[in-house]
Amino acid sequence: MKVTKEKNGEELTVFIEGAVDTKTAPLLRQEMEGELDDVTRVIFDLKDTDYTSSAGLRVFLGTYQTLEGKDGSMVLRHVSDEFMEILEMTGFTDFLEIER
Repeated sequence: MKVTKEKNGEELTVFIEGAVDTKTAPLLRQEMEGELDDVTRVIFDLKDTDYTSSAGLRVFLGTYQTLEGKDGSMVLRHVSDEFMEILEMTGFTDFLEIER
């Protein structure tokens, strides 16, 4: 998995290439540490990601909860059909902003 970040004011875009699974989720969590201090909006660009495990979902959920706690927002952008199925099965579509 490769993670690239772009910050524009209070908005952070995180580009993820590859699967977010048990092996790579800790890397994503590490990449996000300290990034949310001065950010109110995070966009995860998943154009090059088609799978996440429960470990990856926990990273997304933790980011969402941190932002929600300070009236921020989070978007999952360029969600593939496969990734969307996982989000639907786990109920994440009920509270996350998703852009296909």
